[in-house]
Amino acid sequence: MGAASRSWLGGALWWQTRSAACVLAMFCLARLVGVPMELPVQMAVLLSGMVLVGVPHGAFDHLVAGPVLRPLLGRAWWLVFGAGYVGLAGLVGVAWAVVPGVTLAAFLAASIVHFGLGDVEDGLAARAVPGWLAIAVYGSLPVLLPIALHPDAAAPVLAGLAGMTDAAMLEALRPATWVLPVWGVAFAWVVWAARQEGLGVAERLLTAAAFVLLPPLLAFGLYFSVGHAMRHVLRVGAWHAPGDGRAAALWLGRVLGAAMVVTAVLLSGLFWGGADGFVAVLVPVFRGIAALTLPHMIVTAWLTSEATQAG
Repeated sequence: MGAASRSWLGGALWWQTRSAACVLAMFCLARLVGVPMELPVQMAVLLSGMVLVGVPHGAFDHLVAGPVLRPLLGRAWWLVFGAGYVGLAGLVGVAWAVVPGVTLAAFLAASIVHFGLGDVEDGLAARAVPGWLAIAVYGSLPVLLPIALHPDAAAPVLAGLAGMTDAAMLEALRPATWVLPVWGVAFAWVVWAARQEGLGVAERLLTAAAFVLLPPLLAFGLYFSVGHAMRHVLRVGAWHAPGDGRAAALWLGRVLGAAMVVTAVLLSGLFWGGADGFVAVLVPVFRGIAALTLPHMIVTAWLTSEATQAG
């Protein structure tokens, strides 16, 4: 990206990381003083975050792919892109039906890579730390901590995804506790190195605090919406209008607005369709996200490659 792009994107990311830190701090403090955060609150935060930016942040994928594929394929580019995107998502959907346990493990591993790459690409990792370690540490934060620290709360959703009983899932999650001390040491080093290089670490620390203090669904909803998804939206805006932050904001608003409506309708259908209990709602939501993650990761990798070449 050019200097103008770096200028407005850098400022936008500055505000994003501080806003996210404030939101995380507010919820953590509320938890410490005893504010009740029962399941309705957790679901409200998680699902509203998914409607506002969590799911819609993937709505830009076809817009990113268009300029690349159109010169190669002409007017038929969208057919090729759509077939490939839906085809990859469909394969994941079939995998959920055939081997749900294996698919869950693959989804968690892919999530670690995707989340970690996003944080590293956003400049949250120190140059002194090996890239693979920063990706593993940052990416596993929203995956490992809820599993290791709150297995009783995480197990029902994961069991529903994997087609297992809660007891069997709790037993499968037990090894995560053994990994936690090693992860803690690595996290401390990664954050310390980032601080030594003058990088902001408040959001990372408060994200970790949120996964320690808050129920897993609530912590993940906050991380996914105000952190991961929002940073991706800003990067896409910089790709679209590198020299004009206002034009980027207007474009992002139009695309996000339409995606929000579609997401809200789909989620509403789960409730109106008679889903009984929060697991019955979350299982298709997370399976759908998993199906979209594979093609979304490919498009995100392309966007990162373009930004690197332009920079």
